[in-house]
Amino acid sequence: MRRNLLNFGLVVACFIAISGFRTAEAGDPESLKIIENDWPPYYFKNKSDKLPGFAREILSICISRLGYRAEFTFYPVKRMYAYLERGELDISLFSHKKSREALVYFGHEPLFVSGYRPVVRSGSGIRILSLTDFDDLKIGHLAGLRYSEAFLTYIKKRRNAGTLITGTTGDSCLRMLTENIIDIFVDTRNTVLWRAQQMGITEKITILDYDIQTSPYFVTVSKASPRIADKPGFLEQLDDCLRVIKTDGRYREIARKYGL
Repeated sequence: MRRNLLNFGLVVACFIAISGFRTAEAGDPESLKIIENDWPPYYFKNKSDKLPGFAREILSICISRLGYRAEFTFYPVKRMYAYLERGELDISLFSHKKSREALVYFGHEPLFVSGYRPVVRSGSGIRILSLTDFDDLKIGHLAGLRYSEAFLTYIKKRRNAGTLITGTTGDSCLRMLTENIIDIFVDTRNTVLWRAQQMGITEKITILDYDIQTSPYFVTVSKASPRIADKPGFLEQLDDCLRVIKTDGRYREIARKYGL
């Protein structure tokens, strides 16, 4: 009888412990580490701003709906790749490249589409119809940008020739352009427009139509992430969330705040 009571007490204690664990887990969702780039208006480098960033707003909604907490952190590009490889970061945004498939799983529903375009001073008369049109120009480059494969190869060629001027901050290429240090640089169109507006130089620049690369950007999950067990399943649910908010008007409402 005494042994039965003891066994019963152990069962009750285990049940209480398990119930308490589940309650704590439900009240304290797993935190997922998301890389936040210096990429306005999608991300604002984890800086205090009037707006959190388009990608940050959208991801916060969907991550929360999946029962997790979004933790956004800024790292330079080289460190970002190292941390994704080690599973210290869980989620990133990438255009699809075969070379990245060894590092991350890709979602299938684009978070947004963005295009790389050449930027010049207004009134410069510069026209770009092919990569060779860059040859006689002083070209700027923001460290870490990957562009298309063809343009990245061109950038490396200019770097090796000692004819590339590299900036380290998001605004640096715009400053070098308006100060006549460079003649041209390439960046995503919406990012350039946002930065130029914040700097009060929108009328001093022109974004050319030549398409370096336009790509959809997808949510990706590090293959080494220890916090997301079923990574393809997680991305499938996140894709569903994106489709829902694109349909119910929430996506358009948020995009409008960022001029997208």
